[in-house]
Amino acid sequence: MQLRHRKNRAALLQKRNSMNNIANAKYKEPLVNEVGHQYNFQHLVFVTKYRYKMFRNPKTVEIIRNALYDASERHGMSIKEMSFGEDFAHVHMEVSIPNTMSISYAVQLLKEYLSYKVFREMPRHRLRYFQGHFWSVGYSNGSVGPRDENTLQNYIRRQNISGQLHLAV
Repeated sequence: MQLRHRKNRAALLQKRNSMNNIANAKYKEPLVNEVGHQYNFQHLVFVTKYRYKMFRNPKTVEIIRNALYDASERHGMSIKEMSFGEDFAHVHMEVSIPNTMSISYAVQLLKEYLSYKVFREMPRHRLRYFQGHFWSVGYSNGSVGPRDENTLQNYIRRQNISGQLHLAV
């Protein structure tokens, strides 16, 4: 009877220790492919509120581009590709998000900072977006693996309107 009690107690302590180790883990191990590269790339698309064509103005495009790189650098993200959609109302990007950050939190950080910078550097945009919401409520994302990364980068490059802006001006 006493031996069985000790075995149960030992099994219970071992289970408790393993649960504590899981609960106290500081971070997840990054996903690494055969070559040793870390992949946590996301294809994100942000759309302006009411699909207003705000990216016809090259100054707005430049502010968004600089703010996006600044925000990603601040929060440990990196942008691999970025372009503005051909309807002048959305942004495509391939972003590497840290494994410790959720995608929705990363989107929240990026959208908040971008809105802040646009309204700060171009106060006239407040006339159109008087409530201070530059982006629409949702976003689109999809994970990008090593196999379909080139396909996505080509798609994002084809969406780019930067060349069109210089031709139109």
